[in-house]
Amino acid sequence: MIPSITSTSNKSKKTKQVIFKISAIAFWIIVWEALALAIGSDLIISSPVQVAGRLAKLIVSPDTWKTVGFSFVRIASGFVLALVLGTAAAVLSSKVKALKILLSPITSVIKSTPVASFIILAIMWFGSKNLSIFISFLMVFPIIYLNILGGIESVSRELKEMSAVYKLSAAKRLGYVYLPQVMPFVISACSVALGLCWKSGVAAEVIGISDGSIGERLYQAKLYFETGDLLAWTAIIIAVSTCLEKIVLLLLKRLGAFYRYKFSGARMLSEKKHAGMPSKAASNAEDRPVGISLERVSKSFEGQQVLCDYSLEIAAGEHVALMGHSGAGKTTLSRLIMGLESADSGNVKLSGGASFGVVFQEDRLIEQINAMGNIVIAGADPHEAKALLEEFGFNSELMFKPCMELSGGEKRRVAIARALLCRSNVVIFDEPFKGIDDRTLYDAIIPRVKELSDGKTFVLITHSREEAQMLCTRIEQINE
Repeated sequence: MIPSITSTSNKSKKTKQVIFKISAIAFWIIVWEALALAIGSDLIISSPVQVAGRLAKLIVSPDTWKTVGFSFVRIASGFVLALVLGTAAAVLSSKVKALKILLSPITSVIKSTPVASFIILAIMWFGSKNLSIFISFLMVFPIIYLNILGGIESVSRELKEMSAVYKLSAAKRLGYVYLPQVMPFVISACSVALGLCWKSGVAAEVIGISDGSIGERLYQAKLYFETGDLLAWTAIIIAVSTCLEKIVLLLLKRLGAFYRYKFSGARMLSEKKHAGMPSKAASNAEDRPVGISLERVSKSFEGQQVLCDYSLEIAAGEHVALMGHSGAGKTTLSRLIMGLESADSGNVKLSGGASFGVVFQEDRLIEQINAMGNIVIAGADPHEAKALLEEFGFNSELMFKPCMELSGGEKRRVAIARALLCRSNVVIFDEPFKGIDDRTLYDAIIPRVKELSDGKTFVLITHSREEAQMLCTRIEQINE
């Protein structure tokens, strides 16, 4: 009964919104009609009925669609060119600071200079034939470039590190780390840019009197005081611009939805033919564990020393717990081992090629996709991921929920499952069990951690001596 009531309530709200919008449109049409009657001159303002009649005639005319097609191809080409080059420039600027500095004054000049000035200069340079392409591109480029650059620079450092540690492919990084965080910026940029693209493009056609364009039709309507035609063509411009905007935004949203589906977990389960419970063999035991050696390592941050001439030896396959007070350098030590930080002095050596399964202090999950997807993109088998999540207390509904809808303890269990099932020979757990209830922790999680980390080099950072004794054979005190 509750879903039915909710559905009825939502439909009622949508119906009211539609009624309000129609009422608002009707109000302004009435105001328009009243204004036309008060002025009483078609040369100054045509009535809604006259404009509608002229619009109906234009719509059925083949010449109208030929004109619309002429302008559409050129203005859309300018937008696509700005989207492609703006995106490329944003990506390069995020990597090359010199390019960002170089483009800064150019984008500032374009944003602050009147479009009419660029149109006149463009006519002087290369005529009016393809004027709308150039102007549309020029006006839209800074919007696309700056918004996408802002989106790229806002991408979570934590997720970028996670993708590096789990060795996600370039396609996965693009689809699951960058795309979800940059896409809102892209959609916002395109929403603004498409409207501006049409305004500036048609303005260029009017000033340049481009043959066969919408701008030429507007110029002729103005020249002969054909107000009805002017308003009818304006309505066509608005309609075409709105349709193009909706199509582009829909395609962008579908792109995001495609990536979410591709690693939804459910799709992968249907594609795999085998099933099984996670085990040591399933955890790629053929990857030999590696030894870890830190020799007189020192590390400082902003002038404050965290590690000073610290040395540690961890044998291949050994399970070691790192304990110490907050700020002692335990997490810094793990980041040095993973290669996420470089030592100021000393050496960090691994005895072979290392692949890491890591539970960071933060969950570092891709919030837009579900628990299954987060584990599978790190290299786990979907059936094994499903089986382990079930052991960790997930039902079918919960494991296919976007991670943004999970509780803190549930996210933590996903992060642990990902670290255990990915292809790794070194497992690093940094305070992994916070937010997990004792029953789930001691009955399900710790036994599976012991089993699935067996045969791998295991480093546990914890404040709990009980956890350290249960999972490790040696405890190292840091800076004590």
